[in-house]
Amino acid sequence: MTTRVREPAQARSKRTREALLAAGEAEFSENGYAAATTKSIALRAGVATGSFYQYFVDKDALLHELARTRNQRVAAEVLAVLDVEPGRTRSPARKLEQQTRALVELVMGAHREDPKLHAVLTERRHADPELDASTSLAEHALCECIAVMLQRRGFEGDRRAVAFVLFSMVEGAVHGHVLGAPVVSDARFMSALVDALIRVISR
Repeated sequence: MTTRVREPAQARSKRTREALLAAGEAEFSENGYAAATTKSIALRAGVATGSFYQYFVDKDALLHELARTRNQRVAAEVLAVLDVEPGRTRSPARKLEQQTRALVELVMGAHREDPKLHAVLTERRHADPELDASTSLAEHALCECIAVMLQRRGFEGDRRAVAFVLFSMVEGAVHGHVLGAPVVSDARFMSALVDALIRVISR
């Protein structure tokens, strides 16, 4: 299990750690997992290679930190959408459509932020049990939030299973559309996916 070596307390140390994270993100994105090294990350960050090991045991530990930060941010944004207080929408159906569209837009934005880094994280997940475990934990938490949303709507079916299906529909479809070769425009993709999700939720 990889762990962080040092938790910086002083401002200078925090800046160094943040510089290493930024450099690591750029290295993984531009050069891929195999070509990124602790030396290349340290060089990009403007520090000695030895300084890298004061903060991370290896490049995997740094990648794990990038994944955790990303997952936490996306989860917070999803929660903000799911926990919106009832607004002055014209109907519950209209509110569901707005909420669903906002979630799809959020996930599309997350995939488009740095497609190459996302590809590295996806690829490494299959080879790195720790990365897979932390990512799965974040995904399961999101599924639980979706299950709560279904409960609030009075959904009477298997909420946990349907929540996982909804999550997988969004993640899989967006992944294919954004990171693959899209077969339709963003507008058509969005319309079709939102419609499919609402059909599942409202069945």
